[in-house]
Formats: sequence, structure tokens, C-alpha cells
Amino acid sequence: MILASGPTALWYAARSTGYVSLLMLTAILVLGIVTAMRWDSRDWPRFLSQAVHRNLALLVLVFLGVHIVTSIVDPFAGIAVLNTVVPFTGSYRPVWLGLGVLSMELLAALVITSLLRQRISFTAWRVVHWAAYACWPLALLHTLGTGSDVRSPWAVVVSVGCVAAVIVAIVWRLTSDRPRLPLPVRALGLLATAAATFALLGFAAVGPLHSGWAKAAGTPDRLLAVAGGVTRATTTPAPTAAPALANGLSDQLTGTATQSGQLLRVSLTDGRDANLRVVISVARQASSGQLVITDAGATVCDVTAAVAQDVQARCGQTAVDITLTQQADGSIVGQMVTKAVGL
Repeated sequence: MILASGPTALWYAARSTGYVSLLMLTAILVLGIVTAMRWDSRDWPRFLSQAVHRNLALLVLVFLGVHIVTSIVDPFAGIAVLNTVVPFTGSYRPVWLGLGVLSMELLAALVITSLLRQRISFTAWRVVHWAAYACWPLALLHTLGTGSDVRSPWAVVVSVGCVAAVIVAIVWRLTSDRPRLPLPVRALGLLATAAATFALLGFAAVGPLHSGWAKAAGTPDRLLAVAGGVTRATTTPAPTAAPALANGLSDQLTGTATQSGQLLRVSLTDGRDANLRVVISVARQASSGQLVITDAGATVCDVTAAVAQDVQARCGQTAVDITLTQQADGSIVGQMVTKAVGL
């Protein structure tokens, strides 16, 4: 019995830190939108949004670091260091893993440029900052595409909650007067948000939430037997015994004979078992020929047979004796007797 290698504590750690990172990225994005709106209140001053936004961006790197390291150290998915640096190079769901790598690299660029903000131009920082907004959708697609728990109720709640929070924040920003955006920008933004939401729902329905996604996503065959963290045992198929001709037969045969040059070919069917076929091929005036017996298409005997008054051969441990008679209409009838050698 062969047991497939199942998930370990490291694999569970990788998945849990991945979902925590998604929650934190969602909070970072929402706080970024709130900061851009210059929203504040008596209980939540504007500097608090900025501080939490900045500190979460640093903290999420810690969780992403644990997520990446545990994914590499755990042998379950076979993720190499290169796969976490160069996108789309892994064997485990390469597209969806690659999206996660891109998200992480964009976030790292955001943090680095923010730390160096006093040393780089505002334009460069702004470009990277805007590009970093792609972190969240890339991370979400990475989670949906690679997460083996994506269909679990708790995972669905987390994913839906993150999407809902971002949609609410975007709609709030587009419809708010803090500051007021031009009408065309607002309309285009709302249409894009609605289109992206429907596209995401459609993708989730036919992809990650649909049966068969694990294989379609690019999971290696060696891992497809593992479902929900439970290892399934597989057995090595026992070698199939070669079919053998039965002993103790005394069956009537009927068939035809055809002549092709110097070769005579007799094709017969067993009267008791129509799946049993006998073919005798012999050259004219030869004392031996070829005997082939098949059972339901499987060859049970293929040997050289002695041809005299009858046809005699030995198929493994079974002796075969076939007598043949040609009828007036040219058809062939006969009898096949088999017995164990030595009896």
C-alpha cells in the first residue's frame, strides 16, 4: 500500500498566514482610500488612518514572510525559493502562485519607496504607490486560485468580506465629496467596479468554487489524491494473471476454412462459449502449423501444433486435441478436448 504525503503543520501555517495577509491587505487598501478622502472624525483623526495604514503595510510583510518561508520549507507543494521570487515558474498552480509573487513584489516596492520617500522624487513615489493598488486584486486572485480551503465556509466568508469591504470603500470614494471627483470619472469608476465584481463572481463560480478546480488550476498529479488535508490511501494494482485455457473442455467447434496460396486457415467458434475462438494456420502438406485460441479477444494459446489426423498442441499446462471434419457444404465442424498435462 502506498500512502501519499499529506499536509503538515507547516502547510497549515502557510495557509493561515496567507488569509491573515489578505485581511491585512484589505485593511491597508480601505485605509488608503479613507486617507485619500481626508476623512476624519472626533474619535478617529486623520493621522490615525495614516499611521495604521503605514504600520499595517510593514506588519503584513512579516506575515507574508512567514507565509513564504513555510510554503518553501514544507515539502507538500514542492515550492522552491525561485518560485517565490520569479513569477509563474512553479509546478504547483503556477499562474495563481505567480500572481501572489507579483502582489508581494508590488507591496515590497511600496514599502521600500515609502521608507525612501525623502530620497526619491514625489512623482516616482506616487507612481509606485498607485501601482501598489494592484496588490489587493492580485492577492485575492492568488488566494482564490491556490487556496485549497477556498470552498470552506470560513474561507468563503473571509473572501466575501474582503471583497465587500473594498467595494464599499470604492463606492464611498466615488460618490463622496471628499474631494468631489468629476462626474465622468465617478460614472466610469462605478461601471468598472460593477463589471469587476460580476467578473469576479463569474470566475469564482466556474473556477475555484467549481469541482475539478484543483486539476484545472495546475495542481501536480501527485497531490490530486489529497483532499481537505486528508490523505487517501491508494493500492498498487495487483498484476493481472495471464489468461489461461481451461482444462476439461470437450466442446463442439464450427467454422470455415479459407485457402490463400499455400496457406490453409481454419477459423472456428466454440459451440458452448461463443467468446472462445480457434484459428489454425497450416501450409499445404506441412506436418505442423500455428494454433491460436482466444477468449473474449484475449489470447490464451499461441503455439505450434502438430497436424496429422487431428491437431495436437500444448498450451502451458494444458494439452489440446482438436479433430476436424469438412462438411459437404464446405463448412468445418470439430471437437476440442483439453486436459491438464499428466492427467
